[in-house]
Amino acid sequence: MAQTQQFQVLHPEQIRTGMEIRVHQRISEQTTKGMKDRVQVYEGLVITIRGKGIQKTMTVRKVSNGVGVEKIFPLALPTIDKIELVKQLKVARKNIGFLRDTKKRMKEVTPKLRPVATKVEAPVAEELPAEEPVVTEEPVATEETKAE
Repeated sequence: MAQTQQFQVLHPEQIRTGMEIRVHQRISEQTTKGMKDRVQVYEGLVITIRGKGIQKTMTVRKVSNGVGVEKIFPLALPTIDKIELVKQLKVARKNIGFLRDTKKRMKEVTPKLRPVATKVEAPVAEELPAEEPVVTEEPVATEETKAE
């Protein structure tokens, strides 16, 4: 049996330029028997990330049969099932499009991913018993003690 590798699953906010990723995208096909869904995996290097908010896109490049192929994925695309990190390369630029023309090698580094902020509900404060005031026993001056 072939042993499957385990890759770290990324959230769209964690994707950076220089990552080699695997994008799992659901594809719907029309067949003679009706509609069929399948998952297509596209593995390549993230060349650039552009845009802000819901319009944010990433360009992923791979070499297939000696031909460079680039695909632009919107990060908010609902058909993307998951994105996995294969390896992280050390880059000093936001756009590494110069790799299209050169055979320059990049050094692999260990990824330092920041955890994605998830919405956490505030814990309910436990009710602590109210502390009773400390009473010290002191003689209280009364009218009888004042007369003496």
